[in-house]
Amino acid sequence: MKKIFKISGSLLLAMSLVLSSCLKDSSLTMDAAQSNSVVEFANTGSVATSPLNGAAPRFAIDLGALKVGDTTSFMVNVDYAGANKAPQDIDVTVDIDATQLATYNTAHAADGANYVIPPTALFTTTFPLTIRIPKGELFGHARISVKLPNTYNFNAAYALPLKITKVSSGVVSGNFGTSLYSLSVRNIFDGKFKVTGTFVDYTNGAFGASYPKTVYLYTVGASSNAYYDPDLNGGTFGYKFLNGSTGTYYGSWDPIFNFDASGNVTSVVNYYGQPSSNGRSAGLNPAGVNKLVFDSNGKPKTFDVSYYLLQPGTTIRSAITEHWEYLGSR
Repeated sequence: MKKIFKISGSLLLAMSLVLSSCLKDSSLTMDAAQSNSVVEFANTGSVATSPLNGAAPRFAIDLGALKVGDTTSFMVNVDYAGANKAPQDIDVTVDIDATQLATYNTAHAADGANYVIPPTALFTTTFPLTIRIPKGELFGHARISVKLPNTYNFNAAYALPLKITKVSSGVVSGNFGTSLYSLSVRNIFDGKFKVTGTFVDYTNGAFGASYPKTVYLYTVGASSNAYYDPDLNGGTFGYKFLNGSTGTYYGSWDPIFNFDASGNVTSVVNYYGQPSSNGRSAGLNPAGVNKLVFDSNGKPKTFDVSYYLLQPGTTIRSAITEHWEYLGSR
């Protein structure tokens, strides 16, 4: 793969670095204090999976809510694991190893793993890179810089596969000499909201609204967000309402809101297909406010929208008008 990344700044890690979890402590049976020291990847982000059948461990990195051109970064940590601290400066060379992805996807096929290399334009960091573990220390780190390109596919499963290819001193760990960093990006409309509103189903008078409720605007594209209800069937893409006093939802129907850069809703379509296999579609009610408003920090604040469930053809079966209040990131 062509590598056009760039790295800058110090690669020294302060001893105050807080690790998110202890993957190696729980996955290895050896007592580190009684073992020979090895150089390895240290925990970064959320520990998603441990080594399995030759596959590297995977760390989940949330890059936050970004639009094209926005920048951010994440850390790659290495350590000198064992009974002693680094006896001298140790330079650790880290490079991309794309072969890891096939191994990981095979080992985790039962989980539906299908990770692919991110677009090279996502990073402004050059590989291979060198991370130094200073003498008398245990850790070193590099900051990987990110700039969201217009080629980023929000629906792809991206993972950056890294490998320690060389160390100036010591031995590379067998289990933790490689590592995957799965990357997720949310668009600027994404978040957790309190939703109130009105609902009418023109075919069944027993159907009524189920508000207030908590709903996520779940990123499914650069400017598209699906209606995700975390309290419906343990969390799913679906619109919940009441049949009498009992909660229910429409099969194969869930709205996706498409926004412009100013937060105006340009269209509403069905998450399950427009139309879905049962003929249902979604549509925007142009008489509504249909706009998401941002606060002074660029975070979502409120969202007002009116839309329809359409039966085969263009018949309006249900009309929904909602007011969303931002609660925070999901």
